[in-house]
Amino acid sequence: MASMTDRFASRALHLRRFVKRRLVVGLLGRRGEAAVAAPPPRARRIGEDALIVDVDALLLKPSSASAVFSPYFFVAVEAGGYSHGLALLALYPALRVLPHGARVRAMAMVAFCGLRRDEAARIRRAVLPKHFFRESANVHALEAVGALPKEVKVAAMTRSFPAVMVDAFLTEYVGFDVVVGAEEKGGARYLLTYLTGVMERGELDTETLELALKRIEKKKDYYPRPMVFHGGRLAFTPTPAAALAMYIYLPFAVVLAVIRIAIYVLLPWRLSSVVAGLTGVRVRVIGPTPPAAEDGGAKPRGGRLYACNHRTLQDPVGIACALRRPVAAVTYSLSRLSEVLSPIPLRLLTRSRDEDRRRMSSMLARGDVVMCPEGTTCREPYLLRFSPLFAELAPELTPVAVDTRTAMFYATSTSPVAKSFDSVYFLMNPRPEYIVQFLEAVNPESGRSSIEVANEVQRALASALGFEGTALTRKDKYLLLAGNEGVVKTK
Repeated sequence: MASMTDRFASRALHLRRFVKRRLVVGLLGRRGEAAVAAPPPRARRIGEDALIVDVDALLLKPSSASAVFSPYFFVAVEAGGYSHGLALLALYPALRVLPHGARVRAMAMVAFCGLRRDEAARIRRAVLPKHFFRESANVHALEAVGALPKEVKVAAMTRSFPAVMVDAFLTEYVGFDVVVGAEEKGGARYLLTYLTGVMERGELDTETLELALKRIEKKKDYYPRPMVFHGGRLAFTPTPAAALAMYIYLPFAVVLAVIRIAIYVLLPWRLSSVVAGLTGVRVRVIGPTPPAAEDGGAKPRGGRLYACNHRTLQDPVGIACALRRPVAAVTYSLSRLSEVLSPIPLRLLTRSRDEDRRRMSSMLARGDVVMCPEGTTCREPYLLRFSPLFAELAPELTPVAVDTRTAMFYATSTSPVAKSFDSVYFLMNPRPEYIVQFLEAVNPESGRSSIEVANEVQRALASALGFEGTALTRKDKYLLLAGNEGVVKTK
């Protein structure tokens, strides 16, 4: 027991010193400028096996006076829409003159007022963890929480955010056992499903914290966890200046997307890539491209099957641009708008093995086909588990490694309505880019099972992209980001 207590005390002291040292360095590095009025970080022991950490100074960069604005802007835009975010941005100059505590409560009021509880829960789970991973003042200090002895319970305390904004990041990715902070107040009677934006400040005394720690069980998972999935449209950190630039650019982005769609739909393939390049769209091809099938005569063994990792719905279009010729594509989810705007033939799969085999075989008999065996998109440098069905359809398949570069908007979503505009959002970026690399062809008829072939293709693509292969599936993604299994109606 003494050994465990000594080890805990040593780790807690190390975490406290590390946090305070980094904060002092950050503040001294900006002499002559006003420091952010955020509470200093503290690591405090409660009893023999509990630790309370004030995480505000760890989540907010002391060098940025507007660091607290970005998380609230994410909530306003991703859950409430662009008008909600514009209201917060318009009021922010006035809010800056308020003391830190009053400014936080006012921003929470504007960001959360009128939001549905389930939408706020979706944002805290799908959007905000990515922001905190990217913008935390000291991720290494947060990760030190995972190095504490397994017997120790660790609570996070925040005064700059409602608990609903940070609990998913701190408990599911960093390793805190509980988050203690203000709660968002719901409406009355029939409006209970909506939030008023009022922060109900709870008591943060020692007795309350001890009670919160006693009610939880210590987690046995390993931390920190990698972030594989995240949602939301905004691909940049929305500081006030960056948010203002986005709203100024937004009308031009819509016009630019319409022009780019018209180029791909109306012009021949050899010409469309060149003209689209003049508008800022770039398709970069690494290595040689497979030659086109010879004209004349029937193809006795059908077209070529391209198996690629899945970054956006535009993956087949990027491959077609790289090949300078049209290809067909199959997908597991397809909106009517995406089907109308697509410059290549698309066919919806049913997730019924026999029916999907029939549909893909029929398309292969008519020409080249692009398939994404992951079944859903992944933004981070990971590959999901590959369905083995694609390895049973053609005597030869070509793996294709694809990656995207977007500066302002992500082109993937999990909401059925938002998914309809994925292609539009990709083309709304100022300079969207696709990187396409055709790998060495694989022979599925080499005596190996389709699962072995699928795993080989996944490893080849992961190696070419510098990504990490996983066994995660579409179901895992949708359960995390949307709270469902991602099942869609098929035609």
